[in-house]
Amino acid sequence: MNIAAFFGRGGSAPDLSRIDLALRTVRAHKHQAPPKPFGRRAFRPDIAGGDRLYFNVRSLGVQGRDHVLQYAFADDRGNVVMSAFVRAAAPGALMLATPPGDLATEPLDEARFNDIAARICAGATLVAYQRVLQGGLLPQGAAGSAASIDCAWRRFQQTARRLGLAAPTRSPVTLQDALALARLPPLVSEDAAMRALSIRALWRWMDEAD
Repeated sequence: MNIAAFFGRGGSAPDLSRIDLALRTVRAHKHQAPPKPFGRRAFRPDIAGGDRLYFNVRSLGVQGRDHVLQYAFADDRGNVVMSAFVRAAAPGALMLATPPGDLATEPLDEARFNDIAARICAGATLVAYQRVLQGGLLPQGAAGSAASIDCAWRRFQQTARRLGLAAPTRSPVTLQDALALARLPPLVSEDAAMRALSIRALWRWMDEAD
């Protein structure tokens, strides 16, 4: 199934300026000035402020001494800006007994991904479902360069109460629950990119509901 068609992207073109900035490699040269520290102005000179990135972080388990995570970011246009597997120091709360198995690509090392994520997130408003849990898994570069992090879960709770939706009594309300109550397409995969697009769909639905 085509992801773009599934979420009604409408054929929008990707934000090439953000992707280009994220993938640009800075090479040291003896005649060049030293690179500037990470910062919003340094990496986003041609991107209008106020744009959102919807993100999800998924645990794939422990591989050797490393915890393998999948990070995915989608923009307001419905494009998956980046989806990557990353080796990270295993957070104790997410330690799993099962290995992630065979991956299509070799996971990025943590330092390299921190560089890329900082460029992708620079100046953007990040949106996660359960901001504290998901935001705590962002690399320092991404969290530090973003303008802010919003919580789709908390906003949905407020919207559901205002609209009189019969939310499940159990807590917390899952993303799948929220999608069902909003009558949006259900999750068909635990893939982080699919979840990021679902968060975008839910957020845009709440924009219309407000």
